[in-house]
Amino acid sequence: MTLNPCLDKTLTVPAWKPGDSVRGRSVREVVGGKGNNVVRALKRLGQSAAPVTFLGGAVGERCRQLFGEEGMEPIAVATAAPTREILTVSTEGTADQSAFFDPDPAITPTEADELIAKADAALRQPGVEALTLSGSSPSPATHGVYSELISIAGARRVPVFLDTYGPSLDAIWGFWPTVVQMNRREAAMRLRKPAASDEDVFGLLREWSRRGVAWGVVTDGPGAVFARMGDVLLGATPPQIEVKNPIGSGDSMLAGLVDARLRGMDPESALRRAVACAAANASVWDAGAIDPELVARLESEIEIEVEAA
Repeated sequence: MTLNPCLDKTLTVPAWKPGDSVRGRSVREVVGGKGNNVVRALKRLGQSAAPVTFLGGAVGERCRQLFGEEGMEPIAVATAAPTREILTVSTEGTADQSAFFDPDPAITPTEADELIAKADAALRQPGVEALTLSGSSPSPATHGVYSELISIAGARRVPVFLDTYGPSLDAIWGFWPTVVQMNRREAAMRLRKPAASDEDVFGLLREWSRRGVAWGVVTDGPGAVFARMGDVLLGATPPQIEVKNPIGSGDSMLAGLVDARLRGMDPESALRRAVACAAANASVWDAGAIDPELVARLESEIEIEVEAA
């Protein structure tokens, strides 16, 4: 599920400076949003997955078309507010890029309730093995959607994988997901601190475990990944790669955690799979377009430290 999807447009341009009239070399469009990236990565790992999201206006219709071109069948609620666009301007021959975001859409309470109902109906279908909840909440009406779906999925015995922050994370109480993932910046936001130390991260992992979270993971870009999985604490050092585009690496990591849990991997192997998926994503431009063969090669390059929690 993605509460705040977008039409992600990348415009490639020659070298330029502010004030220039710049003619683009090419334009690429893809349906963006963290959960949609998770779907792409899961499909490349051999899993079946469907995006659940809001789509509105002409931009939303374009997103439906692009989903179809990728072989995805979205479970979507039509909204009065148009789906946002994100324009990324990439300067040819360099790593320079700038992203320009539309404002978040105003989702109504009725639309939010309809998305919950559609997700509930999907969870009742046979063969559903996991629910992922990814990204930010665009408006007050959607802040509690993830919390409600964690409760619903728990009643259906469907494991939930959560990657969110801000109001949608603050709204969670009582029932917690099976897996929680966030980056260190989001962890600092959760702790109301300017930055999160290693001890802060370990404390957060302990807190999640007390709340019933089976796997808790905190990432730090190319830095060390810390995880608590059951009764073990793990640290992982990502492999060295040539970075092309880090966007979507966290989403690919979540997909790796889902894939590992569905395949019954032990904690060390699961974290190795997840970190390899994140690195494989950063080595290509399109978010979630991971190469399973590269994932397998990178797994052997990841250093894991394990100690009793």
